[in-house]
Amino acid sequence: MTRICVTGEALVDYVPDNEGVLQWTPGGSGLNTVVALARLGLDTSFSASLSQDTDGHRLSAFMRDENIDLTHAHISPKSCPHVIVSNDARGVPAYDLHLAGSALEDAPACWSWDADTQHFHATSFAATLGPCGDASVAALHATRGHMTSSFDPNLRASVFPNRSVVPLLLAQRIRHADIVKVSSEDLDVLAPGILHDHLIGEWRALGPKLLIVTRGAKGAIAFFENSYVEVAACCVVVCDTIGAGDTFMGAFLAIMAQDKCLGALPQAFAPDQVARWLAFASKAASLCCMRAGANPPRLVEMSAS
Repeated sequence: MTRICVTGEALVDYVPDNEGVLQWTPGGSGLNTVVALARLGLDTSFSASLSQDTDGHRLSAFMRDENIDLTHAHISPKSCPHVIVSNDARGVPAYDLHLAGSALEDAPACWSWDADTQHFHATSFAATLGPCGDASVAALHATRGHMTSSFDPNLRASVFPNRSVVPLLLAQRIRHADIVKVSSEDLDVLAPGILHDHLIGEWRALGPKLLIVTRGAKGAIAFFENSYVEVAACCVVVCDTIGAGDTFMGAFLAIMAQDKCLGALPQAFAPDQVARWLAFASKAASLCCMRAGANPPRLVEMSAS
């Protein structure tokens, strides 16, 4: 079984229920992605900063219940970060992040993993900013020649006070990653829609073997070598889109692992195979969108639906 190590933020989401009452929910792009992988049958570990306060203990217990290995997590004395989530009429979330003084300001020099790990995934602002971001780029660099790796910017504009440094920070990580996933919302943070193609071209030139762009209701597209494939989005009734991108990424890596394409990438990607990976990931993300909060599907749900 492929073993995947994930780094990124683990935090508490306060998500409104149907009556608008905020509910305590495990969240964060790193946590959501590793949960998606574990629920789809992957052997997973989480190498990131976790608080030892009450909320941090609850998050750790939640991940252990999902069979996620926390051996290489960094336990911080600082508080657990949290986010207050609000949804608009379309179920599109906005995030009020409370990160100052939290465990995200505390990390080792480089994240670590077990010797049998075959893939490393870094995601979101915890893989981009501060000590956790520094540890993440060092870890991505350390994977080269030893395992495959992936990066998901999952940008939150509010945590980047100096927007001008973002392209450089992302480039530092993209040039070390074999697989990069970005959303159209991420691209909008960095460039207007008409400049998306230019930015994608710049990122492809940095060397990732596979670059995926998720576009919400417009589906997803993957660029590789001198080709690309795209798939349509699944048609579902959306409750909200919290965790959909993380679920997509976890499912995409899971189906690649099932095809034995992680650890060492195939010499060439077959378009029909990449299309199948996109379709599987899109289906997982759509199931997440049908329920409140970040709640990735389990493998049995993917088979049944």
